Amino acid sequence: MKLTYYSYAPFDVPTGRITVLDTGALNIYHDLVRGLRNDEETLHVATDEYDLKEVNQLCRWYGDPLLELDLNAVFQRKLQVQLLKVLSDQQTVQLTDQVQQLLTQILGDSYVLDVPLGIPETPELAKLMKFSGLKIDGIADMGIHGILETLIKVLVELNDRHTVVLTNVSHYLQVAQFKLLSKAVADAGLPLLIIEFSEIRRQQVFEDCDYHYIDSDFVLW
Repeated sequence: MKLTYYSYAPFDVPTGRITVLDTGALNIYHDLVRGLRNDEETLHVATDEYDLKEVNQLCRWYGDPLLELDLNAVFQRKLQVQLLKVLSDQQTVQLTDQVQQLLTQILGDSYVLDVPLGIPETPELAKLMKFSGLKIDGIADMGIHGILETLIKVLVELNDRHTVVLTNVSHYLQVAQFKLLSKAVADAGLPLLIIEFSEIRRQQVFEDCDYHYIDSDFVLW
């Protein structure tokens, strides 16, 4: 993906790499955040072939991983639907049979009420999957690094190839954890873009990342 912010040359956001746009200029930070959230048209994005696109066609904003990223709020239903898609025909038949057995048991036990009761139809598996409450487990114990690695795993399972956009990640990860995250991104083959604010250039924090710094005088390093 190419990201263009006037008046700088387009920034490459390659697949399988973490790209960091770090700046000491508040207005630039605000413009990048508003643009990537698709709140305002403060920047432009394009494919690697320079085919201009809407931001939400190429990017997914997940924001601050502590304050904004709720994995289950975003992905619980999507994962439930995906599970139904990847189940084999045999597994689907088995689930349907088990549901029918459960309903038969419930109907059989309904004799304790002196009322004629019946079950009009077998519920769809999709509704039962939603009712099951199946979700990502153990999020509270993951820490931010674990949450980000889980985010990457989920996107791979959902075959979501949009550019992952985060902000303020340096608040939560150490250098060694950034290296592990870089490896996870490379293994997944996803593009990941991080927007940061800092009054000083911090190349050493973002090892194994494509790092760009715009200082408070708007000079790109």
